[in-house]
Amino acid sequence: MKNLPDCYHILGVQKGASQKEIKNAYRQLSLKYHPDRNKGDADGEKFKQITEAYQLLRREEKSKTKVSETDVATKYTQFWKKYDGSKMNDDFNFESNFTGFKNPFGASTQEEYNHFREKESSFKITHVILYGGLGLIALWIILTNIIK
Repeated sequence: MKNLPDCYHILGVQKGASQKEIKNAYRQLSLKYHPDRNKGDADGEKFKQITEAYQLLRREEKSKTKVSETDVATKYTQFWKKYDGSKMNDDFNFESNFTGFKNPFGASTQEEYNHFREKESSFKITHVILYGGLGLIALWIILTNIIK
């Protein structure tokens, strides 16, 4: 495997180049030396070198920016140490007391209201729909038999 200075040299970028510059250089060189565009064996080897160099530089950059798990665990414990040590304001009340509020729609805030409560069903309407439908089906059967 190559070392980092060789990789920068193969891609033709300076040592402190950004990822964007490295990527642009890789794209240009890979188009220039791609085996599908050039039939020479030397171009195929050059393409492999360019690809290896780019992958190595990209991997190196990712490892620099990656946050280790120990750093995350340390930050997590620091966060909880800070907030476990401080006490919350005891005057703050978490209970719900809405007696002082007035409802502009006239509903009392004392009664419990559920938005999903069902409307009470009427047995008269249920019977009319059920027996009316059955009556219509029976009438249809009788009329179809008479017309035949």
